[in-house]
Amino acid sequence: MVLLVSYDVLMRNLFGSAMTGVAEYVSEWLMPATVLFALAYTEHKNEHIRVTIIEDSLKGGPQKALRVMGQLTSVAVALVLTWASFQLAVDSFTIRETVPMGTALLTVWPIKVAVFAGWLWLSVQTIANLIAVFLPAADAQTHPRTDGGNLAEHGNEGGSGA
Repeated sequence: MVLLVSYDVLMRNLFGSAMTGVAEYVSEWLMPATVLFALAYTEHKNEHIRVTIIEDSLKGGPQKALRVMGQLTSVAVALVLTWASFQLAVDSFTIRETVPMGTALLTVWPIKVAVFAGWLWLSVQTIANLIAVFLPAADAQTHPRTDGGNLAEHGNEGGSGA
């Protein structure tokens, strides 16, 4: 994506002739795939930004309940968006959807299938992280402590621990 846009800018500035359709390909194809697969990958690595002020003030059962509620919300949102993108992908594939791009037509159904795949992967990852909340060893991996330890080492207690 970077090379494609850079080439387009270089051609436009040096030779006064831009490459046809770069903006469309980037916005219709590359950006959606990049964003959705990055969301799923970030969920897999558990590297989403979290604000845990309330969670960190709770201990034991209430802390776990809050995590479960948060993860259930993530699962629900991901599943709704997966279902919606599935319907759009099927419709788009059925009619072999295209959009005008200058003098040509840009086929968009493959990216809608990729968008569905990205939401599906995110749904699977959110479900896996929900299950991990209930597994003590996995819980330490998915919710590391900010003081260098993890919840398993500290028995779900605050402070700097051992």
